[in-house]
Amino acid sequence: MVRLNGKNKYYCKIYGKIYNLKKIQDIINEKPKYPNIAKIYVAAVEEYHLSTNTMLDSVITFNNEIPADYNEALKRMQDYNQASLSKSPPKPRCPRCGSTDIRRKGLINSDWGVYRKH
Repeated sequence: MVRLNGKNKYYCKIYGKIYNLKKIQDIINEKPKYPNIAKIYVAAVEEYHLSTNTMLDSVITFNNEIPADYNEALKRMQDYNQASLSKSPPKPRCPRCGSTDIRRKGLINSDWGVYRKH
């Protein structure tokens, strides 16, 4: 069994499979404060054949290190981002179609139709 902490800090469990992300750790070591997110993404996809929708690069830059468990770290990052969103009131919607692209018009209802107010 591989220990996922301590001196093997570049091992990461992603969707139940353990990956040796030594090449990504080398990229992080080049600029530890500001790792190159583009290089991390390319290495994840090309070197480790991870899906392009895996957010490993974002999780690494969020934690400033390779997490021991990608899924747990991703959940923490999503929870943090969700909590930091401002709570805004719901937008008014069109009662017919549900669109939020609505504007007040100066209209007058009549028995024969709707007319623009002059």
